[in-house]
Amino acid sequence: MFLTVNEENYVHSGDGTIGALLAELGAKPEHSALTVNRDIVFSKDWKSFKLNDGDTVEVLTFVGGG
Repeated sequence: MFLTVNEENYVHSGDGTIGALLAELGAKPEHSALTVNRDIVFSKDWKSFKLNDGDTVEVLTFVGGG
């Protein structure tokens, strides 16, 4: 599946769920937020939400520090 992830072309080889995409990207779900086609997708929906070919995904990963 061809996606745009954080403004870069990306080929997703997983099952099309957000959880699978985050795993491919090495992002920790508990530290991530994301939008699909500029719509926020809440973490409670990540297991059932299916990505589609051509979707635009923005992944934000929160990092602590001080």
